[in-house]
Amino acid sequence: MKTNKNEYILLGFFALFGIIFIIIGIFLCVDVLNYENKEETIGVIEQISFHNENDGNTIYDIYVSYTIDQKEYQSIMHNYSSDFYEGKKITIYYDKDNPEMIGIKSLDLLVLIFPGLGLIFFSIGGIGLYRKFHRKKTTKKLKEQGIKIEAIYLKTIINTSYSINECHPYKIICEWIDPVEQKKYIYKSVNLWTNPEDIIRKKNIKSFPVYIDQKNKKKYVVDIEILNSRKFLW
Repeated sequence: MKTNKNEYILLGFFALFGIIFIIIGIFLCVDVLNYENKEETIGVIEQISFHNENDGNTIYDIYVSYTIDQKEYQSIMHNYSSDFYEGKKITIYYDKDNPEMIGIKSLDLLVLIFPGLGLIFFSIGGIGLYRKFHRKKTTKKLKEQGIKIEAIYLKTIINTSYSINECHPYKIICEWIDPVEQKKYIYKSVNLWTNPEDIIRKKNIKSFPVYIDQKNKKKYVVDIEILNSRKFLW
């Protein structure tokens, strides 16, 4: 069967998106969280104003007054917290070379959201791609070195635990009874993106070849090539 390219594209997008966010986050963290040339002082919130951008985001302008070496300053800070109010005293930092550049260390930590989100997206995409490539490698190995048995077709189910674009794939369920151990094994196929029941019925398919590991019968791959249809992508 051919691989569902949409899955690879989606997982690749997640991985790439994650890498971009991680890189952006690292640069932001290095820039924003570098306090070597910054000093702390006490400032007073003089005014809080805001405006909404076209994308719906709210931008806050926090006017803060403070004194450095007996000189009065008033600067605009865009860091915002829900507990801010006019007249409140807050601990801020300023750049020694440019005292009008100010911020708040605790709010600066929000930049960690970027590498954090990036790591989440990269994990989803990277792990997903790894599993797919690992599955291909395992499938090839089992077909070359495993034991081939015939498992009785039981039914087709919808895999509700997985979806792409709100569509769930199908899985073929097979049963095999070990003639030596008299133990029943249930085997599931990989994801199928078209319901195979019509083809199974038309071809009168009663069983599917399953390749199992010689040492562990729970390691297997259900061979669905018998369906012989390009519609079935996994």
